[in-house]
Amino acid sequence: MGIGTDSGTATGTGTGVGVTEEHRALARSVRGWLARTVPPGEARALLDTPGPPAPGARPEHWAALAAQGLTGIHLPEEYGGGGGGILDLAVVLEEAAHGSLPGPYLATVLVGAVLARTPGPATGDTLRAIAAGERTAALALIPGTLTATPTATGHRLDGTAPPALSADAADLLLLPAATPTGERWFLVDAEGLTVRPHHSVDPTRPTAQVRADTVPVPAHRTLPIESALARDLAAVLLAADACGTAARCLRTAVEHARVREQFGRPIGAFQAVKHLCADMLVRLEQARALTWDAARAADEETGDGARALTAALAAATAPEAAYTCAKDTIQILGGTGFTWEHDAHLWLRRAVLARQLLGTADAHRLRAARLAAAGARRELTLELPPEAARHRAEARPHLTAARGLPPREARRALAPTGYAAPHLPPPYGLGAGPVQQLAIQQELAEQSVRLSDLSIAAWVVPSLIAYGTEAQRERYLPATLRGDLQWCQLFSEPDAGSDLAALRTRAVRTGEGWRITGQKVWTSAARTADHGILLARTDPDAPRHRGLTYFLVDMKRAWGIDIRPLREITGESLFNEVHFDDVLLPPDAVVGEVGGGWRVARNTLGNERVHMADQLTFDTGLEALIARSAETDDATRARIGALAAEAHALACIGLRTTLRQVSGLEPGAGASVRKLVQTAHQQKVAELTLELLGPAGAVAEEAGERALHGFLMSRCLTIAGGTTQIQLNVVAERILGLPRD
Repeated sequence: MGIGTDSGTATGTGTGVGVTEEHRALARSVRGWLARTVPPGEARALLDTPGPPAPGARPEHWAALAAQGLTGIHLPEEYGGGGGGILDLAVVLEEAAHGSLPGPYLATVLVGAVLARTPGPATGDTLRAIAAGERTAALALIPGTLTATPTATGHRLDGTAPPALSADAADLLLLPAATPTGERWFLVDAEGLTVRPHHSVDPTRPTAQVRADTVPVPAHRTLPIESALARDLAAVLLAADACGTAARCLRTAVEHARVREQFGRPIGAFQAVKHLCADMLVRLEQARALTWDAARAADEETGDGARALTAALAAATAPEAAYTCAKDTIQILGGTGFTWEHDAHLWLRRAVLARQLLGTADAHRLRAARLAAAGARRELTLELPPEAARHRAEARPHLTAARGLPPREARRALAPTGYAAPHLPPPYGLGAGPVQQLAIQQELAEQSVRLSDLSIAAWVVPSLIAYGTEAQRERYLPATLRGDLQWCQLFSEPDAGSDLAALRTRAVRTGEGWRITGQKVWTSAARTADHGILLARTDPDAPRHRGLTYFLVDMKRAWGIDIRPLREITGESLFNEVHFDDVLLPPDAVVGEVGGGWRVARNTLGNERVHMADQLTFDTGLEALIARSAETDDATRARIGALAAEAHALACIGLRTTLRQVSGLEPGAGASVRKLVQTAHQQKVAELTLELLGPAGAVAEEAGERALHGFLMSRCLTIAGGTTQIQLNVVAERILGLPRD
């Protein structure tokens, strides 16, 4: 295509629908072209023009749009297209919506996408005309009252289609109609139809009424289109469009929250506004991930089930994200957002239009639940670059030594080779980059080798490598990586919670070392751990974060440690209170500098390896709900469909994050969004599992006992590792750049 490489940022905050560098470059190019060619005033002028547009009118930018190859970017080269796919088109549509591009672009490229998958004598010339920008097109998603009666030369079309997007500006209409043998599709010239533009909710892309009065359609214009395919493609492309609208809303809301002052400070400093903006980002990232995979599924032609399922999940999520983000943007803008002069209502209008044309989110959730219950699944795969084969070959003889061993023995066998933790630097690991790490994970799976989990030690080891002394590294790291040393984390306190800077446990220097006094809480594995990592205050007069020091504690030998099991709401005691009563630690228990514990702790909490994304996106809890969905009512099935959308979005976000890392890019907002979505998702699965048991769910016996335990246990998920509210603050401040309170 003819677009250059104008500078620009990715749509909204973070990565857009596309994650590869090629797609990021495409998005920047489209955004630059839009800024130069389609001024914001073009859409505003349509808002302020009284009455519907004149039939057949094309926007001023149409010729330039076609000249850039955007009308045919997704069409085969044999028809003059760019040879791209639905995902390429989705990237363009997201940017076009971000720029509020008016006119029949989405409708025209949607018709092109449907016709490109429909061989026939009528499609070739039409595709060439669409790719060249010579003809515009639109379609109706359902027949309405349209009927087609067979004739000697084809069919006779009668009736009225439901509101069709951009039909007022179309030269061609692709229309479904009822026939004696079922629904069929017809390609009809607009001049033979009666097209009446509506006073549409979105004047920049209005709908129109299309009526046929005994319109003859020749046989070659009767197309063997699969109705489900056409509607799935419409769902994917309208979802991409919705992502662009949601991104524009988020960007506007955040920019306003940074500068708009109330009560003497920017409104973005208020937690309520931060949470609203962060939640908008979460909705947007889920919508992007689902749209991305639905577009990939359409391109891969993986089968009707996977295509239909991913399209339904995207349609259930993205238009709703645009709709809710538009409403929230108006709320954050306040009175300004309620004025005609601000574009916020334009974005709301676009979101309403897509939502009304596609149908409600619950309708798509129901479809997703039905498809899943019938066995439709989407398997996510990660294709690694060619060098991965070399890494697998290098790993194979080392990993063979662990085949058939229990996980703990397999870890012990591989730890000296570096293959137990390849992401770590030598001699503890291999210094492996993302591709090598993932290649080794693939080879481990191929050889059915499972390693025992390091648990808290997976956080401890990188901090000791980065900040520990040589003696500390020699003493602790080999044994920890072999799985011979177990660790616990002594950070949280009763009065501090997620605010580590508010810790009150004291560490006082003595001639023998350090004397620790205080209390820690919510410490898992404290009764079984060999060692613990402790954050304590060594300078009470220093600013909050600067007076903390990071210590190593021998949990078995240090005198004065009192571990008290903490009984949770399940009745179990997985966590503990740990009391320190003048516990003496040796001088070499300090990791890093005295007073520098905050830096070491952040390294501990922030360390992550590159993980292989789950191949199947529904876990056992959700699979059980899907299996039971046939015996539930529509309201419950819609909830199951919503959970399926969340689960698949989580898997897609994980895969997208991994792909970014493989490409050498920063992981982006994916990890933060995943935690926010996943914890609440697991809670909702547990709640619905219990709810479906009915009266049996009130009985702590058999199935009821398991479901009740899962429900009660799930309440910790939005607390552990930082509450949801604190995580929303972190997302708002660190990712969206809103001011700290």
